[in-house]
Amino acid sequence: MDVEHKFGGKHTDIKLEIVRRYIEAYLLVMSKQNFRNIYIDAFAGTGSRTVSQNGIPLLDVNNNSTLVAPGSASLVLQMEKGFDHHIFIDKNPKHVAALQALTVNFPNKSVECFQGDANELVTKFCNETDWKGNGVHWGTRAVLFLDPYGMEVEWKTLKAIAATQTIDLWFLFPMSGLVRQAARRWSSLDDSKINAITRCLGTEEWREKLYTPDLQLGLFSEPELERKQDVRALESYVKERLETVFSSWVSDPIPLISSRGAQLYSLFFAISNPRNAAKGIARKIVEHLRKGIK
Repeated sequence: MDVEHKFGGKHTDIKLEIVRRYIEAYLLVMSKQNFRNIYIDAFAGTGSRTVSQNGIPLLDVNNNSTLVAPGSASLVLQMEKGFDHHIFIDKNPKHVAALQALTVNFPNKSVECFQGDANELVTKFCNETDWKGNGVHWGTRAVLFLDPYGMEVEWKTLKAIAATQTIDLWFLFPMSGLVRQAARRWSSLDDSKINAITRCLGTEEWREKLYTPDLQLGLFSEPELERKQDVRALESYVKERLETVFSSWVSDPIPLISSRGAQLYSLFFAISNPRNAAKGIARKIVEHLRKGIK
């Protein structure tokens, strides 16, 4: 099924390469243990992507067509040492149809594709999965990739993921979206922006953390509230929030920058498993990957 899914640029390549390499290392470690392993892609798209640069689709010089590259779902399915099961989610029914068509090329892979709200479906999966061993295997473990199109991921979803104490999470946080919603002047925020930030960060505390009175503007009137934090300060606050639910470990974020130099996303890794052995292995892999970023 030919459904074009446009995104790309160096930041996309970096994101996919980091997640791919982590999964390869994860699967190698897990191959020596008797766990059932699941991969979940909550905003899976179509499984492929039209590669673009500066917003312009690139051409394949061999056949004069747009250049198409594998997305996260395709990359995971192509792995020889794969997961026991794959779950792909997308809200767009055309994307889900493309994912279902993709899975036909991998008849030996166990895959389910779901159309619907990622927050509801991920939360349901976390709450209903039996994560404990059943005599056949030691239990279920999972790697979850949250790569939202905007600020769709709700805090209640992150809490459900952390509560499993078994899921390794890669979360592509939409930093540019937070910057847009959290306008410099409090007077520029309407109810929709305020509610969106609260759903994303899980608290109303951000108002006091991010906004302070501008005394210069308030010499003759009520002081205007202003956000003075730059992108890095906002990023640090997001990490603080994630650490309140993922108490085992949250990595320092990997900033993903556009070709124009603006920070679009922050790629976080968070582990929900409280066991020291699991934490140690995950941290070692992630920190090794961070050193290799160019």
